[in-house]
Amino acid sequence: MQTTDAAYEVLKKHGQAMDIHDLLDEALALLGLDREPRKAAKLYTDLNLDVRFQYRGNSQWSLKEWLPKTASRLSATTARERDDDEAEDLEEDEG
Repeated sequence: MQTTDAAYEVLKKHGQAMDIHDLLDEALALLGLDREPRKAAKLYTDLNLDVRFQYRGNSQWSLKEWLPKTASRLSATTARERDDDEAEDLEEDEG
């Protein structure tokens, strides 16, 4: 099992966001590994690169699958609308 898979299992078991230190401890323990600085740093880097995980701020990590589906669609729509508004503003300024 990969370390990120262990972290995924730990988060699924808890069912809510976790502090990164607790997540690292539990994921490494699940694999039977001691929390050595190198292993913890590697796991932290891997979490950042794995699309399944979401940093929530204040050292809290969760799973992206827990995000509401409408939130991602809403943010994409809002970004498009903002870009359209900016384009309209430019056209008005040029005209």
